[in-house]
Amino acid sequence: MAYDFWWRVRTEQDSRGWTDDELRARTGVARTTVGRMKVGKRPPTARVVNALADALEIDPAEAHRLAGRAPAPPTGPDAARASEISVREAIRRDPAYTAQQRTLMLSLLDIFEQANRRV
Repeated sequence: MAYDFWWRVRTEQDSRGWTDDELRARTGVARTTVGRMKVGKRPPTARVVNALADALEIDPAEAHRLAGRAPAPPTGPDAARASEISVREAIRRDPAYTAQQRTLMLSLLDIFEQANRRV
């Protein structure tokens, strides 16, 4: 999956005529990190995906899906509920977060959901 994101990054980079050094300067992501996505042994961190997606104007949800960090978007009548679950799953799966950070983010998500139900 990380290869798919690498391919999209490389395509967008080439379409802009950016060198690897320009991409690094615009994103703060090392050339070796981008290169590791080509091998695809594990998904890049959320920070890396976000930095590359932002600089290359790739939809963040699409970027995370291509990088193997999020499931394919749900369809049908249960799409809203399924995406709510996918947010939780993304938080749980992200190796960049500590257990304490995951707990706090999931607690915040609970607070937002409760507030939205009251509105």
